[in-house]
Amino acid sequence: MLEELELETTEEFGSEDVERYSKWRKYESLDREKPLGTTTLQDDMYLFREFIEYLVKHRLAPKRFENAVEIPDTDRGDRDGVDEKRLTPERAKTILEYLRKYHYADVDHVAMELFCHSGPRKSGVWGRDVQDFEYDNCILNYAHRPSTPLKKDEESEREVDLYGEVPEIIQDHLDERRPPVTDEHGRNPLLTKGDGRISPSYLKKLVYKWTRPCKVGEECPHDRDPTSCEAAQSNNDAFRCPSSRAPHHIRTGYITDQRNRGVSSDAIEQRCDASPRVQDRHYDLPDQTEERERYDNEFRNAENDSDSGFDHS
Repeated sequence: MLEELELETTEEFGSEDVERYSKWRKYESLDREKPLGTTTLQDDMYLFREFIEYLVKHRLAPKRFENAVEIPDTDRGDRDGVDEKRLTPERAKTILEYLRKYHYADVDHVAMELFCHSGPRKSGVWGRDVQDFEYDNCILNYAHRPSTPLKKDEESEREVDLYGEVPEIIQDHLDERRPPVTDEHGRNPLLTKGDGRISPSYLKKLVYKWTRPCKVGEECPHDRDPTSCEAAQSNNDAFRCPSSRAPHHIRTGYITDQRNRGVSSDAIEQRCDASPRVQDRHYDLPDQTEERERYDNEFRNAENDSDSGFDHS
C-alpha cells in the first residue's frame, strides 16, 4: 500500500495521499486504458479504509483520516450477480400478524419471527439449539458448532437482542409446542417437528410458503386464482409465485429497512454478521424514494442555516 503511495513510512502519510491512492487505483494500476470497474474499486477502497482505521487505532495516523476515504457509489445496474429481490417491511408485518393469530408459536411461526426479527442467514436459524435462547435476558446466541456451522465459523458468533413479543413467542413455543427430541448429535434443536432438527431445505420451503400473499389472506397481486395457480397447490411449488421470497430476501429486506431507519452499518454488522462493504454491495437495496428520504433530514437541517445563501425552498 505504501509503495503505491510512494511512501517509505506511515509518518510521511498525509490526507492528500488518500485521494491520490484512489485515483492511482482507478486509472493507473492496470495495464490497460479502461479504468478499474466501480464495484472492484469500491471493494478496494473499503480495504483501504480498514487499513487507515488500523493506522489510526495504533496511533500511526491522525484520527481525522478516518473520514478521509470516500467509498464510490455503485450503480444499481453494476451489481453483477446480486439478487435484488427483498421482502418489504409491510409484507413482513402482514405475515407475522397472520402467524401470530392463526399459527401462534408453532415451528413455522417461530422460524419466520427469527428471520424477520434480525435478518439472519438460513444456516444461523437452522443451527440454533434450545440452550442458545436466554429468555430472562431476551438474547439469542449464534454459536458456531461443527455440525451446524456458521458462515465464517467462530467469527460469525454473536449475541442478538430480542425485542417486543419475540422472546415470549419463543418461550411459549418451548413450553407448549416443541416436541422433546434431540438431533443425531444429541443436541436439542430449537426448531424441530418431532423427528430431529428441521432441514435447511424445509426452512427454505416454509419461507417461500408464508411469503405468498394468498397464504396470509391477501389478494393475489398477479390476478391468479389460488384454486388453479400452480404456486398455490403445494408448498413444494410455492417458489413459483412471483411474490414469494427466500430467506436471503428477508435478510436483504431487513438490512435495507434498518439502513432506511438510520441504523449504523456497524450496528447491523454486529446483529446480522454482514460487514459494511457486504451490506452496501449485497443487502442494502433502497428504492429511489427510500434513498431520497434517507438524506431528507440532512438537507432540512442545512436549510435552517441562516448564514447560507442557498435556499432550498
